[in-house]
Amino acid sequence: MRHWTLAVVFVLALAPGVARAGAGETTWRVRIEATELDKKVLLEKLNDNGKSHHLKFTAADDGYDYRIVFGTYQEEPPQGGRRSGAEVTVYNNKGETLFTFRRDQRITDTGATNAVAKEIIKRLRELQP
Repeated sequence: MRHWTLAVVFVLALAPGVARAGAGETTWRVRIEATELDKKVLLEKLNDNGKSHHLKFTAADDGYDYRIVFGTYQEEPPQGGRRSGAEVTVYNNKGETLFTFRRDQRITDTGATNAVAKEIIKRLRELQP
């Protein structure tokens, strides 16, 4: 009987934390302007990296919170080889530019997209009241 009591106490102790995790999630609606593949990968990376900040991103064509213009590219550094990069400009829902930046020298397009997603999340969180 003692084991059951401990199990119930343990579950009850965890329950408030589980409820808070779901309730504290913020969803941002984003319009991503990019190729279909780049849209898909960026949205995936935003959601992957947003989880630890209780953020969720959903695609929207209208009624969005942020518009993201995004693209990947390849470059050939002076030392040879090929590297991927990504460039992004983020606007608010009024069309005002919030920020723009690039991430260069990544091994893959996915790596560049991941770096961009992390930076987008960081900068958007800094802009929140």
